[in-house]
Amino acid sequence: MNRVMMKYFTPAVAAVCAGGLFLADIANAQSLGGFPIREPGAGVSSGGSSGPSKSKNGPLQIIVDANGPGPYKTISKAIDDVGEGGVVYVMHGVYNESINLEKSVFIQGDRGPGSGVEISAPMNMACLSFSPKQPTAHAVVANVQFASKINSGADACIEVKQGVFTLKESDVLGSGVRPAVKISGGTVMLEKNRISAGSEGVFIEQAHSLSQSFIIDNKILQNKVGIDIASGSRADVVVAGNEIFDNLDSGVKSSGYGAAKLIGNKIRNNKGSGIILDKYAKLSLVRYNEIVQNSGDGVAVPFGVNGVIEDNNIIGNDGLAIFTREGLEPKILNNTMENNAGDNCSKRDRRKGRC
Repeated sequence: MNRVMMKYFTPAVAAVCAGGLFLADIANAQSLGGFPIREPGAGVSSGGSSGPSKSKNGPLQIIVDANGPGPYKTISKAIDDVGEGGVVYVMHGVYNESINLEKSVFIQGDRGPGSGVEISAPMNMACLSFSPKQPTAHAVVANVQFASKINSGADACIEVKQGVFTLKESDVLGSGVRPAVKISGGTVMLEKNRISAGSEGVFIEQAHSLSQSFIIDNKILQNKVGIDIASGSRADVVVAGNEIFDNLDSGVKSSGYGAAKLIGNKIRNNKGSGIILDKYAKLSLVRYNEIVQNSGDGVAVPFGVNGVIEDNNIIGNDGLAIFTREGLEPKILNNTMENNAGDNCSKRDRRKGRC
């Protein structure tokens, strides 16, 4: 992760970012695909002798292999049995199931050679839902492919309702008619994922003002809207270091009451505007972004916003570099604005649709 971005994180969220690092030390036995080979419950006790590795609620490590000889063929069964805070290692294969997480757990997809780990949701069901019984519960999911059915009626492929949730180095393929990722509560980190084919790539509607979302270093493409911060959202949202491109409408749309920080993103080739700061957007910061070759305006501020737009490269968009209403502009400083078609068009011609 870019170290510059770490200063925007609270200590708790910085710890979330590094949440998987200590797990590498667990694998001190023979391995398969980089993971330790242990039957459920087998391990090393705290005294160093051989014995069961368990919490009071179950084993702390379980291996799932849809094609192997072990007892766990489904991820859901492993999650039911693993102890609170335990690790579920998932070997290569297709898992036709919907995952419901209600406790702290680490789900790690196999990094070894092979076809990868795919979770294919049944019709009209989410791929994964995180709604823990304890709001302090923390789940981490890494190196997994998620796929919704095309005509799924579920709210989203992945939905986070509360708790602390990290999704990293994964692929989320939405259904086309629902969000690929929906965040309605909690503290959420999306890092180094590929998110595509949703009505929104990431849809944020965190109603609680203490909620937070961090969307860092992802590729968000071929959705209708790349990232949509809904009008009912009061969370602070950091969108940094992402590539947001080839979406069918705008790259980023922010209508929420919380602070939205858009920093160091590449927002290009979207069919609408690169960024829209809409009706209720307040305290927005748009800085160090490349906003190029979008079909609408580079940055559109249709209702006025209290914020800053500075040090961006806004180049080659079909609309204006920055569209604002007179008298309602944010602070606009030090932007490079070149070859935007709308900047060479008179207001009269724009009103008549001539350019």
